[in-house]
Amino acid sequence: MKKIRTFLYIATLLLLVISASAEDGFSKAIPFDNEQPVISTVSLHSEGKLLITAGDDHVVRVWDLTSGIQTHQLLGHSGWIRTSAFVPNSTEVVTAGDDGKVLMWNAASGSLSRQILQLDHTVARLVISPDARTLGLVGFSNDILVLELATGNVLHKIDGQTGDMRAIGFSGSGKVLATGGRDGTIRLWSVDSGQPLGEFVAHRRRVRDLKFVNDDSLVVSVSDDRTMFVTNLEDTAASFRIPLGSVIPFAIADCGNGHEVAVGGTDNQVSVWDLQKQSIRKMFKGHSGSITSLDYIPRANGLGGLLVSGSFDTSVRTWPLAPVQPIRVRVSEQPTASAK
Repeated sequence: MKKIRTFLYIATLLLLVISASAEDGFSKAIPFDNEQPVISTVSLHSEGKLLITAGDDHVVRVWDLTSGIQTHQLLGHSGWIRTSAFVPNSTEVVTAGDDGKVLMWNAASGSLSRQILQLDHTVARLVISPDARTLGLVGFSNDILVLELATGNVLHKIDGQTGDMRAIGFSGSGKVLATGGRDGTIRLWSVDSGQPLGEFVAHRRRVRDLKFVNDDSLVVSVSDDRTMFVTNLEDTAASFRIPLGSVIPFAIADCGNGHEVAVGGTDNQVSVWDLQKQSIRKMFKGHSGSITSLDYIPRANGLGGLLVSGSFDTSVRTWPLAPVQPIRVRVSEQPTASAK
């Protein structure tokens, strides 16, 4: 009887954390110990050990993903925090939002490293180049700012030719910056010179998010016009649009294999799209509010990766993503030892 009670207790605990399923994994809801802020940004450390969450209560939270324990609350912002990103190959993270402050923190120690910049407008999105040298910022302004991360010096102040910019991304090479805003046009810029490299009319309404994928050959963007547009930078005639139905998408994540992206929005679920087939490969359900932010890191062994999503429902969830094709692991071909 004692064993049965113990089993039932463990089963109850599992039901508290497993709230959505897919054929190869489950969702874990990360518990908050306060008044449950709206989550507007999530960032995963490249090793999968640390998670950053932030939102409308002006607090940056650091989580140990292994244990699910909140390790630090970082105080310094005075407005809604809308964006965050880890500095590659470090435990430092940069955050920004409505107060115009751009702050760098040490997520491991829970301390403020420095204030990089103070702007007079909301910062909607920040990105850091793969070589960790350059920081890009856009927000409720026509300006695109490109900074030297180590010093905070402004390298380029670019007229983005549209307002309400919420989408910005570095290419994998770190040499090209893509931006999108209210007019629905995707614009490319040289990181070295700050000069325009080209533009593509991708959407009829505001661009919400974008990512370079497939070795920088594609820019994938999502918009208030309820579509995802795949801009083929090598052959613009091969670009295409994917209708998203009634969903207004807020966030997109590159799933790391060159042809899959995750999209989250007003349907409260994460849809993993196969760009080659132009169809949904997998759908993760569990949120009860619009999904505001996504991040993804590959597993160290190359067997898929980990998605994390933040939502207006005040929850953060992690989702294991398996490879498209199961990988067969060869076992030893040596003959079995004979029994003695």
